Amino acid sequence: MTGLRVAGTGADSAAVGGPGEDPLRQRDGIPLYLKLASLLREKIRQGQWPAQSQLPTLQDLRGEYGIARETVRQALGVLRGEGLIDSARGRGTFVTAAAEQLGDRAPSYDPLTLRAQVRIEILSRTSCAELPDLDRDLTGMETPLVHVRKRHHAGARPYSLVELWLPQRYFDMLPEGADQTRLYSQLLRDHTGLSGLSGDQVITIMRADIAVARLLGIALSDPVAHLASRLLDPDGCPIMAHRVLIRSDVFAAERRFGDLATGDPGTWRPHMTPPPAPEAGEEPQA
Repeated sequence: MTGLRVAGTGADSAAVGGPGEDPLRQRDGIPLYLKLASLLREKIRQGQWPAQSQLPTLQDLRGEYGIARETVRQALGVLRGEGLIDSARGRGTFVTAAAEQLGDRAPSYDPLTLRAQVRIEILSRTSCAELPDLDRDLTGMETPLVHVRKRHHAGARPYSLVELWLPQRYFDMLPEGADQTRLYSQLLRDHTGLSGLSGDQVITIMRADIAVARLLGIALSDPVAHLASRLLDPDGCPIMAHRVLIRSDVFAAERRFGDLATGDPGTWRPHMTPPPAPEAGEEPQA
């Protein structure tokens, strides 16, 4: 993915392969083991492999899909990391109870379903030398950076604006054009050798200015969700900074809580933004 460029914004810019083409054989830059993991996950989601059922053997899966044993092993490793399957020595591999939580929709990170649900429009990719001001601690983040601006569409409707910053060194490891069909967090995981990544995020509500309203197809001052995020390596060093604006009519945040009586409330209590200081000569309100 060397070099910076502005990608085309036509509706077919993310299309890969024909509608009847085997997704495992499409030449789309997605690693084969992730494609296989997607197909196996779909079997679990649709109930073909229900909770507590046993998966076919490694050899059987290799024969069914015609791919290498190690590729099958990697695909199963993805599902195991998601908690969907577990292996018992001498007994085989089984679908866990967590499979029942998949629901009716495929995960939003699934590389094979992303293209059907979402079209990614790259607006610009530019070099920059300074860290962005996101009100997040980015100390230690490597420069120079690549600043990417993109817009996500669901069908014909734009629903989010994304800005992200990542070190040029990592950007250059990514397949050219892969960011038109996949998320940068996925690309960093699969093409840079980075592992054990974590992140944090702050969500606030703001009003759309003229530029945001135009790009998202909403009215001036309509509410939008503002997400400021960091992606961190195992040492806690930022490797990507991320800002997203999402239309309020399509935004929903899902959270899981532990024991609210004894848990740390700092992760779920509202945090109040201090009011602006009064201007010179202005009397403070009582």
